[in-house]
Amino acid sequence: MSQAMNTAMSGINANQLHINVVADNIANLNTTAFKESQMTFKDVWYQTRTTGSAPTGNLGGTNPFQIGVGTTVAGISRNWAANNINTTGRDTDMALQGNGFFTVMDAEGSIFLTRDGSFDLDANGNLVTSMGYKVLGTNSDYSMSATEVPIYIPQTIRAGAYAQPQGILANKDVSQLNGTDGAITPGTFTITPTVGGVEQAPIEVTITGTGTVQNMINEINASLAGQNITCELVDGALSFKTQGNVEKIRFTSGTSNFVDQTDIALQADGTGEYTSKTIDYKVDINPGDGSKDAMIFKSMSVGSNGIITATYDNGDSITVWEDPDDGSRLFKYTTASGVQILGPNDVTAHPAVLVPENLQIQCATVRNYEGLVGEGNNLYSTGPDTGDVIYSCGNDNGIGAVVTGGLEASNVDLSRQFSNMIMAQRGIEANSRVFDTANSILQTLVYLGRG
Repeated sequence: MSQAMNTAMSGINANQLHINVVADNIANLNTTAFKESQMTFKDVWYQTRTTGSAPTGNLGGTNPFQIGVGTTVAGISRNWAANNINTTGRDTDMALQGNGFFTVMDAEGSIFLTRDGSFDLDANGNLVTSMGYKVLGTNSDYSMSATEVPIYIPQTIRAGAYAQPQGILANKDVSQLNGTDGAITPGTFTITPTVGGVEQAPIEVTITGTGTVQNMINEINASLAGQNITCELVDGALSFKTQGNVEKIRFTSGTSNFVDQTDIALQADGTGEYTSKTIDYKVDINPGDGSKDAMIFKSMSVGSNGIITATYDNGDSITVWEDPDDGSRLFKYTTASGVQILGPNDVTAHPAVLVPENLQIQCATVRNYEGLVGEGNNLYSTGPDTGDVIYSCGNDNGIGAVVTGGLEASNVDLSRQFSNMIMAQRGIEANSRVFDTANSILQTLVYLGRG
């Protein structure tokens, strides 16, 4: 009888743990991105009275004779299914639409994973969790180690687009100009000079549309040789100058889009100089330092890949883009008028102000989600059975898209929890009846002994 009581107690204890799991799930019904737990049972071991025997020629076989001694918890696992995203309207609230985690770091430098994207910008411009842990950024779409660089948006900066210095612009590839609306295509355009008040025969200019800007200038001057017209770089623009008896010139598009892309100007008679718009810009990003001309942070937006665009009060914005050569992140600066300036030599930032990792959210995924260890505060750490952790970004390496303006809801299924609670309650009641029955029998045996 004592064994029956122990067996019943194992059932009571296991079902009590089941109720604890259900209680935790229901308590976290409204916890952001909470993943419900589910418990499974297993039998423990058996008292084997006989192991059974094999059949012989004259006698049939016998089966094992075993009595089980109860149950215990087989495991408690989480349901990692993503749930609906509830709209909040806050730019700093984020969720992952699919697999993956955000990465955050505490004050001691420990790194945690989380599905909870209820972030805020602190007074210094760091993107932080409700606990003040810093959200981490990345400069790569694949790494086996996490960065320790936080998402950071400088609240004030000094920056502004200016004409690319002559030496850099002369050696820049024509296809990489940021002041034009697109690449300058190969082909021809014409320049018609006026001499003595009479337009002369058009001069056809041929360019290849490839190579450096200086190479393009050399091609233009080769076509204009002996015509008293020259082309050169002046303050980030192309300048056509007339000489001798040439009073003015007129530009006409041909098979090349040179005239439209450079927006070459028609100057008043007698000036002798025709200047394009600035064909290439450069930007230096420096600390605001309380300067009266400092740009003040206004708003931010986040793309599905976690790239952040920070917009300032003058309408200019800063973000990053992926270098197709090595996958690293480079700055892109967009002026209020829509000029996009990008490239390692076109946009430079003082490292104390901004690094590319500051503007792309780092995400992560693991080989075995069940191996993660819950740490509370909606955080997880890696465990011995987690396997490799891959650090990447949204919409890459199996990680879902980053969605802003909303938070992931808890995936607790209330109807399932009520069902599990009833089953656990009935399990406790039934095992209690077994315990009472075994106790009554023992009591009867005690009374028999008195006789």
